[in-house]
Amino acid sequence: MTSEDVGVMNRARPEYDAKGLPLGAFRLFPTMDITGSYDDNVFKQTNGLGDFYVVEAPTARLQSQWGRHFAELYAGLNNYNYTKYSQENLTDWDVGGDGRLDLSREMIFSGGGSYAKAHEALNSPNTVGFQESPNRYYKSHGEVSGTYQPNRLGFGAGGTIDHYDWDATPKVGGGLLFNNDRDETEYQAYAKTFYDFSPGYTGFLKATYDSRAFDQFLDRTGVHRSSTGYHFDGGADVQISHLLKGEFFVGYLEQHFAQNVVAPLHNISGLDYGADLTWYTTQKFTMHLNASHNISDTTLAGTSASNDQTVSVGGDYEVAYNLILQGYGAYTNSHFSGTTRTDSYPSAGIKLRYLANEYLSGYVGYDYSNRSSTTAATDFNDNLITVGITGHL
Repeated sequence: MTSEDVGVMNRARPEYDAKGLPLGAFRLFPTMDITGSYDDNVFKQTNGLGDFYVVEAPTARLQSQWGRHFAELYAGLNNYNYTKYSQENLTDWDVGGDGRLDLSREMIFSGGGSYAKAHEALNSPNTVGFQESPNRYYKSHGEVSGTYQPNRLGFGAGGTIDHYDWDATPKVGGGLLFNNDRDETEYQAYAKTFYDFSPGYTGFLKATYDSRAFDQFLDRTGVHRSSTGYHFDGGADVQISHLLKGEFFVGYLEQHFAQNVVAPLHNISGLDYGADLTWYTTQKFTMHLNASHNISDTTLAGTSASNDQTVSVGGDYEVAYNLILQGYGAYTNSHFSGTTRTDSYPSAGIKLRYLANEYLSGYVGYDYSNRSSTTAATDFNDNLITVGITGHL
């Protein structure tokens, strides 16, 4: 592999890359990221209120240095501190691990798991006006997969399980918004067959089963939201030297919701698609294209789910060996099945990253986001300016 086959952000820079701390057959990579930001619409409302805040984000990754197989443990947190609106202060964290078992050149197994506490962004349609702070939840995640490829024809299978346990959210003026009805377990399982047509081009067919089971039978609107669905997709993995790398697919999906005698929820079906492509335009400029179709659970009355379609384009430009300019533009269209509501989310951003040495880097960035909705009084504009510094060993 030459430097032309590696993106700007993945290219080795020995003078600036963290070396890690040797621990026997492992290496520890600790980092500390500190950012200061100004958000002119903290609560993502039509009439925005601004505030400064600081985020401290230490992380640590312990990675194996074996010639065969792989194992990793990681942990990190994000601690938010607002100057004016201290009710938004919170700490997210996660711990986990993953690994790969190379049984042979033909057979590989991998798996991982994590446990985290996180928050739902205030621009979520599930945020209600009387909340004092974001909705928070615990997430347990597990996954396993395996591939077998004795020749050009190969097979793969795998699955994931995610459990969400939601906290109660404080209300403005006192009291709590109880979110127990959002506690759920999501299961996904897939089977895949693929064929190497030529070097750098692999076609595949994939079938996926999707199940979402809520712990509480009825939610706050009086309906049962559990659902099952499937995806049938065909696509290709490409790795064309000096040009293009990634995956794209297209197919069909359906999601069937539990039958409710009163206020039945609408099933969702339609085109399924996805893309994660990297284009090496030059050694100094790398472009990215991502697209996806997702079905997101919601608490909105009369809505079975949010039918989300997203596309984003980004780029990394090496202004100098240790100075990198990054930018992106994205657009999400969310239709709330069963209602007339549709939300549009355009966003864009730019970041300039400076690599000082192998221990220190810094950056400055600007992000713009917007929501335009067919539902009155839910539109907003948001501008975010961020300055950060990262220390790493």
